[in-house]
Parts: sequence; structure tokens; C-alpha cells
Amino acid sequence: MMQQTTTTVRSTIRGECDSYLTDWDALLDSEILTGAQLMEYFTWTNSSSCRLSHDFGGELMRNPTGMAGQKAICIDSKVAPQPGNCLIYSFGIGGEWSFDEQMERYGCQVYAFDPSMGLDHHDHSPAIHFYNWGLSNRDEFNIYENWTVRSLSSIYETLSADRHGRQIIDYLKIDVEFYEWLALPQIIESGMLFNIRQLGIEVHLDHRDPIDKYREWAKILRTLERKGLIRFDSKSNPWSAGNFTELQGLWGSFGHEIAWYNDNHLYIE
Repeated sequence: MMQQTTTTVRSTIRGECDSYLTDWDALLDSEILTGAQLMEYFTWTNSSSCRLSHDFGGELMRNPTGMAGQKAICIDSKVAPQPGNCLIYSFGIGGEWSFDEQMERYGCQVYAFDPSMGLDHHDHSPAIHFYNWGLSNRDEFNIYENWTVRSLSSIYETLSADRHGRQIIDYLKIDVEFYEWLALPQIIESGMLFNIRQLGIEVHLDHRDPIDKYREWAKILRTLERKGLIRFDSKSNPWSAGNFTELQGLWGSFGHEIAWYNDNHLYIE
């Protein structure tokens, strides 16, 4: 539970979500923000903002038993990918293609990216197109990992010219093991948010970092929301959890699957 001093505000999102929400803007800007309150922000679901959401992909895990790596997609008619005319960008495969293959069956063209698999550019299947690129804040060759990484805006410009045209990315999946914290500010600053209809990220937290680092990361996510992304799902990763050593031993998850849709790209009914 949040501390009783936390304020709440009335929020209406296009007439669809009408509920009392924590005033995250005021809280995240507070100098007295606690580690527990930060964890509350990462786990806040805001699930009522999407009337119908489905999980796509994922693999069965044990201890505890459950699905891991699935991505929530809002399939409300105002924002759902349109079968036969949808574009998916999927960063971070790791040899686990379930999300990409399910989105192909849904009726989308999928562009998959992962430099860690040792594969060249190829078509994994008729509608899944693999590229040996990683996601970062700029185009460069990472000599330590032996990877080519690129910014989202650079990749989009290349593939717009060569493959799919200037189509909106109906769903952008990002699971890139901390590179999200480099990539997201560039996505915001470059204006690429305006080319994304839905976004699903596994955000990663390092248990050794001080609270100022978690505050910095939370503010990056809150900037997405200030620019029109509406959160509708958050799931903690129970297979990656423990004590945050710099937060007085606070127990929590080191990974959170968070999903948003873009309020600027709703279909008119």
C-alpha cells in the first residue's frame, strides 16, 4: 500500500478509463520518494484502461510454475492490431520465437531483432523477418559483445525504405537486458513514439543500484506516459527477484513486463 500522504487525482482517458489513480507525477518528483513507492510504480497495472487484453507468447517455467516472457496486447477495437494489416517490431528473441510466431498467426508482419543469436539476416518464416541488430540509442558496433546495435529511428528509416513503408508499428516489443534504458530516451527525443501504437517492455532493475538510479528509470517510463502512452498492464517477474541491497534490503522483482497503448493512435469507431 502507498503511504497515506500519497495524493490521488481524477483521470479520464478518452472517456474509457475513469478511476482514482495515484498522482505519479507529483510522487516521482518528490525528494522523499521511497524504494517501496518506486516498486509500487513499476508494479502499477492501470488495467482498467483497457477493457480486453490478451497475453501473447511466453514459455512455461517452474519454481514457481507459470508463463514467462509473454507480452500483453490491448485488443480493444480502438487500438487492437488489425489482422492482415499489422506491423510488429520484436527486439530480443533469445531463440524463443513464441511471441513472434503467435503474432504471425494473428495476421501480422513481424520484424525480429537479436544480435546475440549468431544468426545472419533471414526470414524465419514467411511473415517473420529476422535482423542481426540490437537496440540502443545510436548506431554503432559494440566491440565488447561483437554486436551491431542501432537506434529505433535508424532501423525504422531503413525498413520503411526497404520493406514496409511508413506504416505505424502496431506493437513494439522490447526485451533487451538493460539496453532499454539507453534506447528509450532516444525513442522519446527522436519522436518515434508517434510511430508506435502499442509498446511492451520488460524493464530490468539492478539490485545493486542506488535509489537515484531507480528514480531516473521510473522518470523515463513516466515521460512515456506524459507523452500519451496509457499503461494497461504490469507483471512482476517472480523468477528474477530478491533483495535490493541499496534500498535497505527491500524485497522485490528485478524485472517487470509493462505494456502501454498510445492515446494518440486510437481508431475512430
